[in-house]
Amino acid sequence: MAADTATTLTRRQFLGAGVGVAAMSLYGASSNTLEVSRRRLESPAAQNTVIRVALITDMHGPHNWIGHQELVDQANRFQPDLLCIAGDAVDDRGDEPLVARYAGIQARLGKFATLGNWEYQGECNLRRLRQEYERAGIRLLVNDRVRFDDAHGPVDLLGLDDWRAGAPDYGQVTATGPAEPGGTRAIVMSHCPVAFDAITQLAHRPTVVLAGHTHGGQIAPLGWAIVLPEGSGRYVHGEYRSADARHTLYVSRGLGNSGPPFRLGARPELALLEI
Repeated sequence: MAADTATTLTRRQFLGAGVGVAAMSLYGASSNTLEVSRRRLESPAAQNTVIRVALITDMHGPHNWIGHQELVDQANRFQPDLLCIAGDAVDDRGDEPLVARYAGIQARLGKFATLGNWEYQGECNLRRLRQEYERAGIRLLVNDRVRFDDAHGPVDLLGLDDWRAGAPDYGQVTATGPAEPGGTRAIVMSHCPVAFDAITQLAHRPTVVLAGHTHGGQIAPLGWAIVLPEGSGRYVHGEYRSADARHTLYVSRGLGNSGPPFRLGARPELALLEI
């Protein structure tokens, strides 16, 4: 009897281990599939008007598992007014042509990008990257801004240089001036979300900041981020408000991988935002 009991327990342990491995494999596989998240961000300047923004960040080309056509189709289905690419699009010199994948995305007011830390750390050819973006119909904004005279009122879009590896010019934030009537708003692309702390101290008008960088932790079992990269600050993923509630930050988990070639508990994200 003792031998039979020991055999039974061993089989149960084996089956339990098998179920555990299968569950972890399924969890790991699902952690690397695209999640399309749609959010309405509250903004005191928005009144009853809406700007539709498709936010793409941290593609880390070619280090991702994202289907090119799926990304394009999901973004176009949203019919965005703006496409904003908030840095870390490619990882290394020679990868610059990979931004051609965004050519098929349509955006009524235009397509814009800024830089992240990996375009610098990977020693990308920034001149070539700008050219490749232009071929895809995208304007690279590095400490630069553009104003749209939308039917709902003017919109200022600013692209800040990367906080970690570049030289962000926060004077561009103050240059947007005070709020104007008619639903005027300011949108800032800043790869590292920690820049939100400085922006909220300087912005004259309610401002929405779009960021990435954190990957939501990338390895985040049960949603708990084990490690966040420098430049994350206290921000992990999702929507945050300034202390006075005038400014909003959205941190995307991004799409690609850095370090480990996979994600766990932090799915790649295409953020479709109404601002």
